[in-house]
Amino acid sequence: MNIRRLNDLSLKWKLIIPFLFLAAMGASALFLVSYRFQSRLIHLDEEGRLRNLYQVFLNDIAFKKNMALSLAQLSAGNPEVAKALAHKDRERLKALTLPVFSTLFNNFGVRQFHFHVLPGVSFLRLHAPDRYGDDLLPHRPTIRKVLETGKGVGGIEWGATGLSIRSVAPVLRDRRLIGTVEMGLSLGKPLLEEFKTFYGVEIALYLRAGPKGEEARVFAATFDHFPPPSETFRKVVLTDAVVVRPEIWGKKQTAAIYGPLKDFSGKTIGAVRIVVDRGPTLELLQRYALTAAALGLLGLIISVAFVWVVAVLYTRRIQEVVAGAEAIAAGRRNIRLPAKSGDELDIMARAINRMLTSLDASELRLKEYARNLEETVEQRTRSLRESERTYRTLVENVPLIVYMTDAEGRTLFLNRATEQIFGLPPEALNGPFEKWSAHIHPEDRGRVLEERRKSLQERKELHTEYRLIHPNGHWVYCLDHAVPVTDESKEHFRMDGILIDVTAQKELQKKSLQAQELETLRQISRRLAHELRNPLTAIGGLARRLAAVCEPQDARAEKGRLIFQEVRKVEKILNAMLAFISPQEVVLKPRPLNPLVARTVEEIRKILTDPDLVLSLKLDPEVGEVLLDEDLFEKALAALLENARERMDRPGVLEIMTQKERATAVVRLNFPVVTLTQEDLDHFFFPFIGGNGTSTDEAEVCLPDVSLSRLIIHKHGGSIQIAQEPGPRMQLTIRLPLPGGEDVMDTKSQS
Repeated sequence: MNIRRLNDLSLKWKLIIPFLFLAAMGASALFLVSYRFQSRLIHLDEEGRLRNLYQVFLNDIAFKKNMALSLAQLSAGNPEVAKALAHKDRERLKALTLPVFSTLFNNFGVRQFHFHVLPGVSFLRLHAPDRYGDDLLPHRPTIRKVLETGKGVGGIEWGATGLSIRSVAPVLRDRRLIGTVEMGLSLGKPLLEEFKTFYGVEIALYLRAGPKGEEARVFAATFDHFPPPSETFRKVVLTDAVVVRPEIWGKKQTAAIYGPLKDFSGKTIGAVRIVVDRGPTLELLQRYALTAAALGLLGLIISVAFVWVVAVLYTRRIQEVVAGAEAIAAGRRNIRLPAKSGDELDIMARAINRMLTSLDASELRLKEYARNLEETVEQRTRSLRESERTYRTLVENVPLIVYMTDAEGRTLFLNRATEQIFGLPPEALNGPFEKWSAHIHPEDRGRVLEERRKSLQERKELHTEYRLIHPNGHWVYCLDHAVPVTDESKEHFRMDGILIDVTAQKELQKKSLQAQELETLRQISRRLAHELRNPLTAIGGLARRLAAVCEPQDARAEKGRLIFQEVRKVEKILNAMLAFISPQEVVLKPRPLNPLVARTVEEIRKILTDPDLVLSLKLDPEVGEVLLDEDLFEKALAALLENARERMDRPGVLEIMTQKERATAVVRLNFPVVTLTQEDLDHFFFPFIGGNGTSTDEAEVCLPDVSLSRLIIHKHGGSIQIAQEPGPRMQLTIRLPLPGGEDVMDTKSQS
């Protein structure tokens, strides 16, 4: 019955009733959410204020610690005080400091003024002059810290007169530590009363008591004692947590914060409790609740009025649409429903109008479709032909032979790559496979024909390698790969394949074999050099002994010396040959270049005996780490320095310098020479090339071989250049890539 009555209601009331209900629910929900949100904000603000007060109290303690430290350092800096303490003149020290202590005690809250002598023994307590001589080190960490570091420290600490804010400063005389001075400020009720006066809160300090230090003992407070909750106190002192909680003092609502209180060593010795009155906060919340309720009621009234107006306008528009729809149903297809706005009813009206327009245009579109169908077919045909041309262009231009054969093996199609690999146009190879097989190497022809016949017969994939004879006479190594292709009925069959030129890969295999042969030759040369060294050693030793036992004027002595010199030359050639043919494995690691160059130059300087030859070293500090094999690079640089030493004109200076140029590190050698020809420059790096140096030895001097040095520098990714300069002078330039840079191009410049 009730449901039927609801169904009989007009659309206007069906719209108004739900919206009224939703408006009431929304206003109530908005009130509850906003009230809870504002309450949360006020509580967070209250908690933030408590945390700020706790931090302000800690900052106040830190300020007083710094003030005490400043006073202690000021007293320690007094020369007369330092002198009296150094002479341990207690009466003189008391006369100097007692007036100051009286002023500090009365005006600044200083409660301890204490001097100590080494090693941490009480010397004078101005606040207790009769107590001195006790050892303070066991229970005074601040004094121990000052004696260890020589710097002033401070913090909360227990002393003989109780817990207070203490700061200790070193006393120096003639830059020598002679003792310490201590200033202590009160941590008791006066400090808390001062804090209460400034910030209008209650505050108390509790110290740890009991067997386990989990019980609270009042140290100082500004209010009649309300003991802290034991669980809260234990949590603060055991975990260093900061706890904010509401509390009730009689009929008074309060909020309190509990925070750890630490001494100088960082140990938690108790807790700080700060309490604020919550009365103003609760009163603010009550005022806000009344304001929010009034605003919610006003919003509800406005919502009811707005919903009424919307419902009336909405039902009026529906009536207009219904009237138009009835006219269309009566057969009046030429009318259109009015569309005045952009709401859903207007969208429906426009949709009906579009439907009518669409019905009128349907016949015209059918005719247009019939006319366009023929054009579409023609366009698709053109696209298909274009795709075929694109595919054919791709096949004709790939760098490998693409071919197609029928079931009998006759070649149906070949692309233009045939001219590159076969040296013949595709037309010359189309048709029977015999045209193709005539160009196959005789040794491979029989095998290839059999594999192709079997592939066609069994309709299986073909994969084989063989050689082709090019018309210019050379062999082309090919990889032939074909796959069977059939239609849906499996009746029609063909083979589609590709032929790839793999001559380059075969050449690479040959080079690999040649490298192995060269390695074998290297091993044979090393063995031969070893076998030659043994008889050379014997011949050289015998010739040297013959020259030693004969008289200097004896011809046999001269012949012995000549034989010994020639044996030495042959041994040097053998050593150079072994070094040159041995593979140089370079292990590159980031290493600083300057120390390595300096070390190598120092080794050359140690063996330098000619006073007319001077080594000059200049290192650029901008040159950092370079990828180096330290041992090999040092060996290469030493050989270049030895070669330069032998070539130099005396007297002269051999200049060695390093320099950073963009992404490269540069090492330069510059030195004067007696003569320098173009042939010297051209043959400088040739192996086993020797010449006369400037040595005064009558025997011919072989220049150190630097061919291996060039090889080592190249393996570092670097370059070495040789140039002639006026003088005449010779300059060697070594360039090495810095980490992250590219290899240096080896360009040899000569002038």
